[in-house]
Amino acid sequence: MTDEAALTHKRLLVVDDNPTNIELLLDLLDEHGFENVTSTSDSTRVVSLCETDCPDLILLDIRMPGLDGHGVMSALTERFGAQAPPVIVLTAQHDHETRQTALSLGARDFLTKPFRHDEVLQRINNALSVHHRFQVRDQQAQALEHLVAQRTQALEQQSRTNPTTGLPNRHGLTLILDELSQQGDSTGILFIALDGLDDIMRLHGYGTIEALLSHLSQQLSAALPPSHMIGPWGGSEWLVICPDAVNTATLVDLANLLCRLIHQDHPVADLLLPIKARVGICQASRFDPERLVHQAALALPPGYAPMVQYYSEALEQEQRHRLKLQQALRGAGAREELTLVFQPKVDLASGRAIGAEALLRWHHPEFGTVSPTDFIPLAEASGDILAIGDWVIDEALKHLKAWHREDRIDQDFHLAINVAARQLSRQGFAERLLERLNRCDLSGARLGLEVTESGLMLDVDLAREQLTLLGRAGIRIAIDDFGTGYSSLAYLKTLPVSTLKIDRAFVSPLPDSEEDRNLAATVIAMAHSFGCDVVAEGIEHAAQADLLRDLGCETAQGYYYSRPLPPEAFTDWYRQQQATPAQLSYG
Repeated sequence: MTDEAALTHKRLLVVDDNPTNIELLLDLLDEHGFENVTSTSDSTRVVSLCETDCPDLILLDIRMPGLDGHGVMSALTERFGAQAPPVIVLTAQHDHETRQTALSLGARDFLTKPFRHDEVLQRINNALSVHHRFQVRDQQAQALEHLVAQRTQALEQQSRTNPTTGLPNRHGLTLILDELSQQGDSTGILFIALDGLDDIMRLHGYGTIEALLSHLSQQLSAALPPSHMIGPWGGSEWLVICPDAVNTATLVDLANLLCRLIHQDHPVADLLLPIKARVGICQASRFDPERLVHQAALALPPGYAPMVQYYSEALEQEQRHRLKLQQALRGAGAREELTLVFQPKVDLASGRAIGAEALLRWHHPEFGTVSPTDFIPLAEASGDILAIGDWVIDEALKHLKAWHREDRIDQDFHLAINVAARQLSRQGFAERLLERLNRCDLSGARLGLEVTESGLMLDVDLAREQLTLLGRAGIRIAIDDFGTGYSSLAYLKTLPVSTLKIDRAFVSPLPDSEEDRNLAATVIAMAHSFGCDVVAEGIEHAAQADLLRDLGCETAQGYYYSRPLPPEAFTDWYRQQQATPAQLSYG
């Protein structure tokens, strides 16, 4: 219950055309401590007085000349609506119609003339107390509404902001792009891919990554014009929005500047952390934000030469073609679109074929013959390389078993199969391969595996474990394209590698370049020091073969001896070659 003393500060307005009644009420209210009471005998002034200083309670006479009490209440409701001040009606009338009309217009109570002082004070206090509670409730509701609005604004801001960097996040950047797309001005997008973050996270943890990104956000933001916005778009992708993009050259220059800032060692605590970046660029006036970002992402260069690439329709068509190839590749083995061809390996000393490498080919009914350099990276990226790799192993062992059973190959013949990094990193790969060999009744000496340096480095410990198991079974392990990957000598001492393959890039210039001959000699000598033999691929001329033989290289393959051949053509070539070594060529 509200303390009556606390109500005496409330504002009251007395409205009566009789000055005597006004004086009587003023004296009574003053006597009981009401400090803020005004009055008027002109009913037409009530609305304007309320606009100037709205009272907490109006004591209103009903019977007045001109505008009566009912009219005043109607005017108050019209002007203030639900916020109209409460009214106690002063009347000498006792008829039902007068009271009912007043109640319908919102009257809170009645005071009947002549007044009884105690009743007047009690009814005034009651009306003020109720109004006071409504005021408190309204104030609390307004305060709560204000807090909710503040919190909503804070949550909205939070939903648009990346907590690590304080920059706009994907949602915030999208809202900015939505607004710019409606203005019709040219807008540029730089889609930045940060490379190396995963390695830093694995080595140093998420705290270091967050500190690095915070440092990077400050550095990049400081390099941008004030009108540009930057923020993280995904896990390792950032977006720069360039309003009023002038031309392509300006965007390319800015992208190169950001790459230079990113391509350095970044100090975080006591660490220096290296990262790299690639940038795709797109620009448009009227645009769909999602489409514009997608185009910039499509423009991301695959490597660092160049680091920056501008979107074009031809580039998108190429990407879409790659996607179609990737989708078509799935299930290609089951649809009998995949085949194996075999390229001979020749002993350089005798000129005699001693083995072959199984090479995968894909012929699609719509795309025709697709180069392995196009579809193998797609299969590795999608994970389809696992199913394709299994198909290659099964198909190669099937041919090897048939050739062995039909005496089409000599006892020292071995077949090399290429193994992808993802195959080698699967637990149980070695055990499954040995089971297949056993089912085909083939010894391990019949088989060789060729793996790339980069494939070995994905998980050296697991690779060592699996290759050791295979090596013990007599399977030959070769490092393919040696010298084009990590070229680390340390792992050669710990892995059961028996062969190093010299990439064709080192072989082609041998006859004309003393520097390349010296390099080849060094690689061959190093391989021998590790107990490995050497295979040179890409031999196209007799001069290359002669030089490599003189340098100590044991084995060669290439078009000088034969192009890759289908199974039947290969066994025909092999039988003829065994009869006339170093003479037969299917180039």
